[in-house]
Amino acid sequence: MTMHLQWKAVLGVGLAAALLSGTAVAQWTWTPQTGRFINIKYMPKETPELQVEHARSLMLKNRYKDALRETNRFSRVYGDTDFADENQFLRGEIRMRQGKYVDAAKEFQRLLAEYPDSDLYSEAIALQYEIGDSLYQKGLKRQNRWWIPLRKRPLKRAIQVYSMVIENQPFTLEAAEAQYKLGLCHYARKEYLEAAFEYRRVIEDYGNSEWVNEACHGLAMSYYKASYPPDYDQTPSELAVRAIDDFLARYPTDERVGDLREIRGEVREKIAQQRLKVTQFHVKRREFDSARIYHQLLVDQYADTKASARAAEWLQENPVVETDARREISDLRRRNIP
Repeated sequence: MTMHLQWKAVLGVGLAAALLSGTAVAQWTWTPQTGRFINIKYMPKETPELQVEHARSLMLKNRYKDALRETNRFSRVYGDTDFADENQFLRGEIRMRQGKYVDAAKEFQRLLAEYPDSDLYSEAIALQYEIGDSLYQKGLKRQNRWWIPLRKRPLKRAIQVYSMVIENQPFTLEAAEAQYKLGLCHYARKEYLEAAFEYRRVIEDYGNSEWVNEACHGLAMSYYKASYPPDYDQTPSELAVRAIDDFLARYPTDERVGDLREIRGEVREKIAQQRLKVTQFHVKRREFDSARIYHQLLVDQYADTKASARAAEWLQENPVVETDARREISDLRRRNIP
């Protein structure tokens, strides 16, 4: 037992000597409040402002992990006191310098949610826009480089960031641009129906903004890209025609009108070809009355298509056969007899 106590005494003296020697003197200090030694290195600065500036100085030295640690220390020690919004804003700046753009946008989002009266509010939103645009441009550069893994990820992240911007300022003119850029991102990812949804929201929710023109064009192009060959459902083609007609009515002098007219003819041809297949189905089943009705509708509604010309030829080759029953019905109709 005596030997054990002696060893503890030796270890205690050795520890005390270590604390009082070399760099340990600069790192450790005795605090009567806690009754133990505290490492000065891990103590916060004397005021919230000094703590924020200390973290910023570490960021400027590219010591990003250390800077983030100091912002965390601010939150633990000073909480929601003065400079808390600056501390939160600084976290976003650090993440941007690290190249972690979505994390940066989330840090700015937290500032906007927790400190809506902050003087940094507008600047935080502007930086979110900047992050979204940067990710969008990065995604555009990568989209045709098939050898790059996860090449569409920047566009997906841009969608996250633009959505944050809209959440911060819903139904304002400032959010209209972000809403339009959501459509751009989905379009670049070849998610055409999703793009159409976002473009339509621009038209419906931000009708007075400068982005309506581009959104109308994007809507038409999205439905066009989403359309299928004649063997499949032609709903996207029909929606494309409606969107093109709307654009032509709104912006008849736009320089893209000529291209849209050509696209309109192309999708109408696909719709007409699909209708022609329906009429041929009735012909195969020898339902000639129904076949004539559908052929005539095709001639009347799609006169500018090749399918309409084929329908007209079939009607000429298959005229209505005048039977006794048909002549009797026609005679009764002429005399207005039910």
